Amino acid sequence: MKRLLAHFHVGVMSIALALSLASIPMLAHGGFEHVAGNVIKVANGVMTLQTSTGPVDVKLDAKTEISKDKQKAQLSDLTPGTRVVVDIPESEAEGNKVKLAHAVKIGNASPAAGAATPAGHEGHDTHDVHK
Repeated sequence: MKRLLAHFHVGVMSIALALSLASIPMLAHGGFEHVAGNVIKVANGVMTLQTSTGPVDVKLDAKTEISKDKQKAQLSDLTPGTRVVVDIPESEAEGNKVKLAHAVKIGNASPAAGAATPAGHEGHDTHDVHK
């Protein structure tokens, strides 16, 4: 009976850990926080994303690099439903309500507009855009 309870406890703890990690934004690495989601709108230099934890506002400026398939893309490519991964400098991500985007990487077309499916992380391990 003790052995069964021990296995049950481990299973419950594993599920609890998995659920808590699912609500955390993509882990930062290379000095950047990565926010994945689908574009809700872009207006007045602010892009609103639907993420797995709810809407997030990200500021875009003249220095924000926008790319798709490692090619330069345009602000006009950020249409509602577009899946993206946004790189935000960790220093900018700390405590700011609206975060300034360093780079926006456009993923494949969203399977359902507004769904909180993160963009592909392909080519993301090199962080070429951060150099």
